[in-house]
Amino acid sequence: MKYIYICLALILLPSVAQASDDFKISGFATLSAVKTNKEDVQFIQNNTLPTGADDHWRFDNDTVIGVQGQYKISDKLSGVVQLLSRRNYKNNYQPSLDWAYISYKYNSNLRLRAGRFVSPVFLGSDTRNVNYSNVWVRPVIDLYSQATINNIDGVDAIYSNFIGDGDISYQIQAYAGKFDKLYFPGKSYIKFHHMAGLVGTVQYDSWTFRAGYMNAQHSTLSAEGDYVPGNMRMLVSTDYQLGLNIDPQNDNCAVGACSEVVPNAGDVFSIIQRKRRPFNLTSLAVVYDNGSYFGQFEWAHREARSALSNGIAAYGMVGYRLGSFTPYVGYSYAKSLTENFALDVDADVKASLDSQVVGLGSEPLDQYVVRNSNSRSNTITTGLRWDFYKKMALKVQVDRFRPLNNDGLATGGSGFRNLTNETLSATGQNIIVSTVSLDIIF
Repeated sequence: MKYIYICLALILLPSVAQASDDFKISGFATLSAVKTNKEDVQFIQNNTLPTGADDHWRFDNDTVIGVQGQYKISDKLSGVVQLLSRRNYKNNYQPSLDWAYISYKYNSNLRLRAGRFVSPVFLGSDTRNVNYSNVWVRPVIDLYSQATINNIDGVDAIYSNFIGDGDISYQIQAYAGKFDKLYFPGKSYIKFHHMAGLVGTVQYDSWTFRAGYMNAQHSTLSAEGDYVPGNMRMLVSTDYQLGLNIDPQNDNCAVGACSEVVPNAGDVFSIIQRKRRPFNLTSLAVVYDNGSYFGQFEWAHREARSALSNGIAAYGMVGYRLGSFTPYVGYSYAKSLTENFALDVDADVKASLDSQVVGLGSEPLDQYVVRNSNSRSNTITTGLRWDFYKKMALKVQVDRFRPLNNDGLATGGSGFRNLTNETLSATGQNIIVSTVSLDIIF
């Protein structure tokens, strides 16, 4: 696939001097400063970053620069290449090829594309990196972290038309492909197989309505491309705080051989292991914008059926344009739909473990289980955008993140790295994220 992109780049970069009318360059950039109110809780713009911003200002969370070249090959054929530079899982700014596709205009209504382009899973997917195009400083973490899918390598078809006298316009986009470039720092990455989706958008007067669905499979692979076997944590107490790590592939269940102690460990492991497990996403969005008042609402449901649980998330945002100033407020919510997978533990072993659980001051479960990811949180956002100069905007935003639940995990939830040994939801404290950003397009 990378050789196709190289060819596309060569097509798009002919003699610019000889084809200046057909070749256009544009770009965007954001310089951002971020901090939290906690020295041991770091905010990260996406879950591939190795470190984040704590109670000291950092300038590398949302900072990004992108350059896009578009070349008109003929009246029907064109190509686009976009290079993007932002801090990545390697903790550097090595540019990446974000877009690289050929577009064919079949007629005035239908456009076909092939190559690498944005995966349109959410309302703001197309502009997720062009912060100037959005009112707030970044896409809503609670919702957009439900599917950290940036691009798709594949094909799509986009059909646009009007209804009646043209008061109502609509667009339908169908796409198919794959995505396998989401790395976790130095360890593994997520591969999305057989992605296919459909998105429909309708516009009427000041209203926009959008619905989308994506069907795919996902796997966790090592840096060498092998499936990551991992292990399971068998939870044994009713508060889900006590448990044992078991590895059915190596027949190691911490308290004995898995085949003897937990006969169905392999069956449960085959369900929760992220090896070509389903990954389906449904999203709905409504936008109202009359030029002065505006508001938008977006909802998403994720079906993962693996160690990554199903989940729902939503947000609402309203604002008002007062000259060059735009104040806005928003609320977002995320919740994992956690499942328990029962493990058949040998009666003698269970009785022994039960006594240990009681001795530690907890109550044992009637049946030991494996749980997939469990979290619940909400965020209140307030901000102000100032369009102080042509194609430039200064934004100030404060997010109050509240971790409501995160059973048995010492992690912080979407958008955070928790450096403590205490579950954030147990603290009952809010995390305040303050951001100042300068957005530019050129």
